[in-house]
Amino acid sequence: MSLEGRLEDLHICSILQLISLGKKSGTLTLKNGHDHGSISFHDGQVVRAGSSRFPQGLGTLLGERRLISSLQLEEALKFQQRLRHHQPLGPIITYLYKLAAQDIEAVVGEQIEQIVVDFCRWQEGEFCFTIEVVDSYGSAKLNPLDLILEKGFSPQRLAVKMRLLGAARQDVPLNDDQLEAKLKELQQRQDRSRITLLRGMLAELQEPDLGGGIVLLILRYASELMQRAIFFDVRGTQLIGLGQFGHATHLQQADQPVRRLSVEVSVDSLFAEAIKSRSLVRGALNCAMTTQRLCLLLGRVPDDVLVAPLSSGGRVVALLYGDGFHQSDDASALDAFALFLSQAGIAMEQLLQSEAVV
Repeated sequence: MSLEGRLEDLHICSILQLISLGKKSGTLTLKNGHDHGSISFHDGQVVRAGSSRFPQGLGTLLGERRLISSLQLEEALKFQQRLRHHQPLGPIITYLYKLAAQDIEAVVGEQIEQIVVDFCRWQEGEFCFTIEVVDSYGSAKLNPLDLILEKGFSPQRLAVKMRLLGAARQDVPLNDDQLEAKLKELQQRQDRSRITLLRGMLAELQEPDLGGGIVLLILRYASELMQRAIFFDVRGTQLIGLGQFGHATHLQQADQPVRRLSVEVSVDSLFAEAIKSRSLVRGALNCAMTTQRLCLLLGRVPDDVLVAPLSSGGRVVALLYGDGFHQSDDASALDAFALFLSQAGIAMEQLLQSEAVV
């Protein structure tokens, strides 16, 4: 089983969070022109990474920090080859030269984080995640100079760190204590609510008999975040209503007019922005004609609405309109919803491919 696509459609930070939440083991390979690399995961944790942009191996890194010499590295490698039972290079260096194991782990961890952070800055390229058994720390199958951690770190935490740093004002530096406090606060909020919900919904997407229930799953998830929503099929510049929640007391009374609803996507509208960026957007709808059409159904369209795309096969195939947010300031909840939509699009594409084969 594998997950592949383009970083223009699914950002690397979203991929990292998917793997972390699903506690997957496998290898994520990335390519952007002449640059390439990979990240290995065990139970959702980053344990190994390599990049053509950061070719330094363990020996070079330890040498650059003057922790060991090139001669000592050569002696350690020869010592490793003479052992009857294979041992990782790190403990050998610790044994021979009394270099603390945690110092070696810290050097490797810093380099792996630097590699992953660099990947997170890629705006385009190709990715492929393959679920497989990953060789663990100390495996004789690995190059002894590879960057591999005995204990991995959370890619989700790193993705959150990247977003916080990206959102920070350039003139207001974010020190380590502030960053850790923000990460802890965000993690506690996620643990209490959205992460549990997201994990459950992602698990339901894996059901083979899901079929058309993907749309219902999206609406069910959206109902946790907002008071009402309409799901539209994208047909060129036309949006055709497919489903809804929150518009009437009786489901059938609301579903019938929604399914007869057809609106035009104007160039400057929030709908057009979501289609162009292939990402969740929030703000004023910015289309008088569409607002009038929706007002006939909803009664009122507020200035703060959400439009979220569902992409499949490299294009936006559906849009979700929503308003009446339960927690207007919970940006992490909307991030989790966008993450779910990206996986829902992949699930829909896989479903269509399997039906085509049949």
